[in-house]
Amino acid sequence: MEMHPGWRNDKMLEACKSNGIHVTAYSPLGSQDGGRDLIHDQMVEKIAKKLNKTPRHILVKWALQRCTSVIPKSSHSERIMDNINVFGWKIPEQDFQALCSISDQRRVLDGEDLFVNKSSGPFRSVADLWDHED
Repeated sequence: MEMHPGWRNDKMLEACKSNGIHVTAYSPLGSQDGGRDLIHDQMVEKIAKKLNKTPRHILVKWALQRCTSVIPKSSHSERIMDNINVFGWKIPEQDFQALCSISDQRRVLDGEDLFVNKSSGPFRSVADLWDHED
């Protein structure tokens, strides 16, 4: 499911954990195209600088520290190889909680391109997929 500090999806993650379901987080870096550029978020950049890491490292590590798998997407081979540099260190608890407290929570991807087949199939709109209740 989509999951990053800008869309924590806390209730769904907790429901999955309490039912023994392991979560894989996609779009962990947000999306420049989707209007949620977490790589350039001030808090993410500040923590990255403090820890001498890249914002990508911080965002991927945040997902791992939440006990989720994470699948960052990139078409750049050097970024793909660099994404593995998230082991052997931790985001300190205070910084981790700061990332967990980003208040502007909104989804980057609505599933339209991933799951919806408007002409046929079980899901003809994103409304058929997402529960928008808090």
